[in-house]
Amino acid sequence: MSIQLDPAKEKELVELLMGLTDIADLDAIAVVSKQGVKLSYFATEDSDADPDLMAAVSAALLVQGEMAAQRLGLEELYEVVVRGKNGFVVLSHAGDFLLMGSAKDITSMGLAVTQMRRYAREIGKLLMG
Repeated sequence: MSIQLDPAKEKELVELLMGLTDIADLDAIAVVSKQGVKLSYFATEDSDADPDLMAAVSAALLVQGEMAAQRLGLEELYEVVVRGKNGFVVLSHAGDFLLMGSAKDITSMGLAVTQMRRYAREIGKLLMG
């Protein structure tokens, strides 16, 4: 399964992802479908992130996050945050797609979550129109 964007939207999407990595100090960021299909990906030169793995993991995180939110009565799921010893991953809803970012620097996690919420809305609007 492949998702195609027209060149203008693709360029705008890449620019948004590049801007987000600069602002939120993320190592890698991807826009994926809710089924785990990669739409767009951007990583810094220092990143060792695997874009296909990020896409696949996003679908699994979404399913688990939605189940937890539903069973705990949290209503609509906004984001999933996974923090480990060597970094973190944030998954945010972007309309019918998901925005997933990762970084090794834990100190940037709060800023990353906040900025990803804002950018996820922009990306969702871009991909709907």
